[in-house]
Amino acid sequence: MTDSTDTPGGTGDGPVLSTLANGLYVLECLAAGRSSVRHLSAELDMPRQTVYRVLKTLASLGWVELDRGDDTYCLTSKVWSIASRSFRLSDVRDTLAPVVRRLADMHGETVHLATYEQGQVTYIDKADGWHPIRSYTELGGTAPAYCVATGKMLLAVQPQGEIERVLRAPLEAHTPETVVDSAELRRQLAEARDQGYAVNRGEWREGVAGIAVPIVSGPTGDHVAIGFSGPRDRILGRIDELLAALQDAVAASPFMQHNHDPAGKEAR
Repeated sequence: MTDSTDTPGGTGDGPVLSTLANGLYVLECLAAGRSSVRHLSAELDMPRQTVYRVLKTLASLGWVELDRGDDTYCLTSKVWSIASRSFRLSDVRDTLAPVVRRLADMHGETVHLATYEQGQVTYIDKADGWHPIRSYTELGGTAPAYCVATGKMLLAVQPQGEIERVLRAPLEAHTPETVVDSAELRRQLAEARDQGYAVNRGEWREGVAGIAVPIVSGPTGDHVAIGFSGPRDRILGRIDELLAALQDAVAASPFMQHNHDPAGKEAR
């Protein structure tokens, strides 16, 4: 049975997971400063045993840590790291939003802006093109990095340890075109890193292809990727044109720098 309850302070739109809610309440309290199990229990009107279990779980996940000197808990740097990254990516998205829209308007294909996290990409911005037949993705949606163009490009610029972690995991074939051989993927990632772009030839959604280039945020060094997506035959038939458009747009965009020579090598 799902552990849920109507939690005070909620929206009133239905039950929420009580374990999740309890964890968030504890994090909110600790944001004001370190605290003990006893004080958290009193402040949250929550049984001490429940508070203790929540804190043990949060500690195991790296969100809080125990000071054994006075038996108090405090937030770790993980909270600040995630909050900081969220703000940085918001700045990146806002800065590149006009570029994303302009590329879609000029070339008619769907454009995605994506970020990487633990083997997946998340689409933080997108703009649909004007072609009646186009690819469909949701803003905020995710995809396995190894089988989409933005994901391959972002995976290619990760530390070698992260690349190997992803390639050692089971790789699911989502279409007949999905590359699940780790040696071949390793070769493709090295090629993407060298040439400064990556191509998806229908490896995530059958009949849908893409091309993407990386972007490095000058002030922070964060990597994101921008790319076109659409029907396979159309995208692969325009690949040199679309690559040049991406490289030119990124090179000209304020606040960003492309991490590859815009002159680049010809797409293949």
